[in-house]
Amino acid sequence: MKKLLVSDLIKELDGVVVRQGSQSVVKYTATRMKKVRSGSLYFCLDKAADVEQLPACVIVTSRPQKFQSIQGDITVIQVKKTREAYQQFLALYRRLLAIPILAITGSYGKTTTKEMVKHLLSEEHRVKATKGNYNLFRSNAAVLTRMNENTDIGIFEFGVGKEGHLDKCVRCFSPFSVLITGIGTDHIDRYGSQHLYAAEKAKIIKGAEEEQSVFLNSECEYSKRFARSLRPERIIWFGMDEQADYRGSHIKYSGEGMLFTLTHADRSYEAFVPAFGVHMVRNALGAIAAAHTYGVDMKILLERLRTFPPLKRHLEIVPGVNGSTLIDDSWNSNSGSIEAALAVLQEKARGKNSVAVIGQINELGMEELQEYKKIGRLIYNHQPGRLITIGERAAVMAREAVKCGMRARHVYMCDTSERALTLIQKFADADTVCLIKTSMRDSYKDFISVLREES
Repeated sequence: MKKLLVSDLIKELDGVVVRQGSQSVVKYTATRMKKVRSGSLYFCLDKAADVEQLPACVIVTSRPQKFQSIQGDITVIQVKKTREAYQQFLALYRRLLAIPILAITGSYGKTTTKEMVKHLLSEEHRVKATKGNYNLFRSNAAVLTRMNENTDIGIFEFGVGKEGHLDKCVRCFSPFSVLITGIGTDHIDRYGSQHLYAAEKAKIIKGAEEEQSVFLNSECEYSKRFARSLRPERIIWFGMDEQADYRGSHIKYSGEGMLFTLTHADRSYEAFVPAFGVHMVRNALGAIAAAHTYGVDMKILLERLRTFPPLKRHLEIVPGVNGSTLIDDSWNSNSGSIEAALAVLQEKARGKNSVAVIGQINELGMEELQEYKKIGRLIYNHQPGRLITIGERAAVMAREAVKCGMRARHVYMCDTSERALTLIQKFADADTVCLIKTSMRDSYKDFISVLREES
């Protein structure tokens, strides 16, 4: 964090000093007491622990009485509402950072695209980015406050969490460029409909000021709707469509990933991404589009893309039980990612036996039945040799696949992951490719560990 004068913070936060310590400068930020160290600016958002002493720090709180008996060189600033003061501080801190920020959101591919952009830029630039998939507000705020004059670029992944989350992100992290990977079916139970969910995602565009670029998926219908409110020169399109500014074509599988042709500004380049699926090419196109705007030569970007380390549990191909091949795509699940995973299974299992293991999907709300039926049709269209579903709700997919024409004797509806595991162990051999498509939100970690450990 940049060093900040305590006197300036008091004015900006409209605070009152109720306990005076010796600190005139702060150089760290904390929102949990256990993270407080000497020189911290601590916003008391947690339940203050019962401790006798704290390191020399500045505390911002709406309840200063909590800290009356704590010993130490402490300054306490009283504010009306601690959470609002924290957001006010973040907005102030962002304005002090004269560096570009890229904000990424969407229903799928957020983490992969963010990690790709970071990988492509990190040799020339000092980059701070969202850690893993910790894309909710407090985690990203911690990243922002670790940025300082030694940071060149910030890359943030924003999830929606709940209604109003992106409004906070716009308030505290803007201005930023925006990349929307695409809008699929997700979090419907929180928003009531696909349209309301898409409208929530679109709020991120408010954080892109007039001179900021907006990167949009040319194949996403919702992104095309978002574009209507923007000047065309601000939009940079990526995808497989002819009108995309960064266009992918001639896509094919290789032994280690995806080969494709990238066309930009009337020039074509041969490209490779070391991960499987057409959707990974789309992620790469979005990442290249964003990274290219920061001045890195296209040929250099494409060379770096070849060395991108695939993310764990994102269509990760590993040895499986009984000598089989396991496609571990257990990070998250929605209809779009299931379709992508089934396409990879279909390709990797050519000439072999294939098993698709699919779990329930969370947060579909009133659209759950229709989404499960749609996925059942997708399963039938991709023709896995066997289908195993886990959970009572997921059985709707299985029944729909059978209704479409999949052989019922090759379809298994399991109530538990233990039953599914028994079936996988029965079917798997050296001539089998097995896709595990579940969500990290469900308790499948041990189930998948067994499949991998027994390889």
